[in-house]
Amino acid sequence: MIRIMRSKRKNKTVITGRKVQHSLELWNNVQGWLFLLPALIAFALFKYYPIFQGLFVSLFRFSVAKPPGEFIGLQNYIRLFKDAELKTAIINTLEFTGISFICGFWGPILLAILVNEVRHSSTFFRTAYFLPAISPGIGMLVLWKYIWQPDYGLANYILSLLGLPAQLWLNDVKLVKWVIFFPGLIIWGGFNYLIYLAAVQDIPQELFESASIDGAGILQKLWHILLPGISPIVRIMVILQIIGAMQIFDQPYIMTGGGPAGASETVTLYAFKTAYTGQEFGYAMSILVCLFVVLIILSYIQLRMQKED
Repeated sequence: MIRIMRSKRKNKTVITGRKVQHSLELWNNVQGWLFLLPALIAFALFKYYPIFQGLFVSLFRFSVAKPPGEFIGLQNYIRLFKDAELKTAIINTLEFTGISFICGFWGPILLAILVNEVRHSSTFFRTAYFLPAISPGIGMLVLWKYIWQPDYGLANYILSLLGLPAQLWLNDVKLVKWVIFFPGLIIWGGFNYLIYLAAVQDIPQELFESASIDGAGILQKLWHILLPGISPIVRIMVILQIIGAMQIFDQPYIMTGGGPAGASETVTLYAFKTAYTGQEFGYAMSILVCLFVVLIILSYIQLRMQKED
């Protein structure tokens, strides 16, 4: 009888302990959601709501006087395939993306590797390259617009000192994309450089020391230790580079307005002009929705490739 009573008490204690543990886990989950709630509300209001609102507007011939206007279904999306100016803007955007990889992607990686090897005055070099990145971006672009000015700009003045012919820079169809992207290499390249530098410094130095003892050269260390060590960061930065390059807007809008002859007009700039100059908000939203879908697909493919590796 005593054993039975003890067994019952023990079972009650176990059940009570499980209930207490379950209550604590439930309360911890509730606390976690309460902490996340402000961020979720902010994302819902300022991120996801505008996305769904843009998708909604793209189905209308939007009217500012009587919103949302006439419902036209998928006509705005069908119109995309017939728009020659949009085709030019897409080509320009792809070219900007290619230039961003040539100039703006590998440059910060190389610079991070070189600065990491500097033993003296390394703080100075880190600060010197990162300082332009924290300056006002719009102000820097306006300044560079005057630097590239063909009549009295600093760029042509330097060329004249070197005995080289002056260039049209922003007015040259062949040069305009490279010229527009160059300030971005200085402004936004500083952030990328800082991320890569942190990744390089996170690699254990013992690996390089062991490789040196085994007789490995600089290129062998770079290929077999350093690049594999920072590859996860590189893959993430690839996605961010693609997203940033395909949404480029500030540089062409401020420096050229899309000129000359539409040579620097990007998809986002074309959508902006369509909305605020042509007053075709529904069609502009359909352009941006398609761009959003393309970026989602590219990001998904890149993340899948990263997961498989």
